Amino acid sequence: MILGRAFCRLAAFTRPASLRGVIRVCHVLASVGEKGGLEKNVIELANRQAALGHAVSAVADETMRPHFDPAVNFLAHPMGGGRLNPFNLVALRGKILSTRPQIVHAHANKAGAMVRSVRRFLPGIKRVATVQNIKRSARPFRDYDAVITASAQVRDSLGGIPATVIWNSIAPPPPGTREAALATNPPFLGGPEPVFCTVGRLVPAKGMDLLLEAMAQVPGFKLWLVGEGLQRPQLEEIIGRHGLSDRVWMAGHRDDAVGLMGCAELFIVASRNEGGPYTLAEALHMKVPSISTKVGFAPEFLPAEALMETHSVPELVRGLKHALADLAGLKARLAPSFELVANEVTLDAMTAKVIGVYERVLG
Repeated sequence: MILGRAFCRLAAFTRPASLRGVIRVCHVLASVGEKGGLEKNVIELANRQAALGHAVSAVADETMRPHFDPAVNFLAHPMGGGRLNPFNLVALRGKILSTRPQIVHAHANKAGAMVRSVRRFLPGIKRVATVQNIKRSARPFRDYDAVITASAQVRDSLGGIPATVIWNSIAPPPPGTREAALATNPPFLGGPEPVFCTVGRLVPAKGMDLLLEAMAQVPGFKLWLVGEGLQRPQLEEIIGRHGLSDRVWMAGHRDDAVGLMGCAELFIVASRNEGGPYTLAEALHMKVPSISTKVGFAPEFLPAEALMETHSVPELVRGLKHALADLAGLKARLAPSFELVANEVTLDAMTAKVIGVYERVLG
């Protein structure tokens, strides 16, 4: 009742018509402070849509403002509050309506739930949601005109809600990316053992602890562990306990992480759960042989021999041994994966597919 009365105080709204193919879209992102894969996907999509001439707005927390292009109409909304707070929802609805969108595009759980809560008060506006990760409950994504998922695995977790799979995509690394990283003289290169690489936030979801436990059982390679996060003390304890300090470089956050991937002989995704993962797409863009747990779109990009079950040290041990036995052969067999990513996992391809969803729901 409070929510209904509050909305009734706001003026009625009429959706503007599309003009010469220009689509008016308002993205809603509920993240605060962090720019991970989800946030990168939304920001790059919005910026690219604006560059193509669409009328693009973004309602997001003030901490996200610096990442959006000036061509995107940015409206700050405090996203740290509760997703069901009626006053918060009234303010969100007002900001969405102020952009006069044809489509409101909600990203991930919290934004999806908030936009769903105000759906009756967005007259004439089509609603699209993007889901990045496997969901225990699909409730936030019901009642949308279209749902996009980052992988077939995520689509299949939505309990029958129709969804279009559009892979998270990136701009291919520019020429010289590998060479610039190589110029920083990262350790272990040129030695008798191959160098493997993993990149990600140091949090449990990324499975870095499992990877180090597996590494202790598989000699014969060095590891660059690139990233920073709250799990660093735990990872350092594992390294010390297994005597891995002469095999592991804890590189911390690196702006040249993609270049480091390109210098390595194998890229590893050990995640327990994952939406993309972006890092796998980046490694395959760099034509680096890769192995991954069965997360996100990895099963759609990699052959069975390069995939491992999640949450399993023995599976990581198996994958590492398999790769180590024939790195050159693995790279040759991944040629179709490199080609797929080069053609389909690009920012232009993703943007075109999302615009196609918009056009379909607008009719």
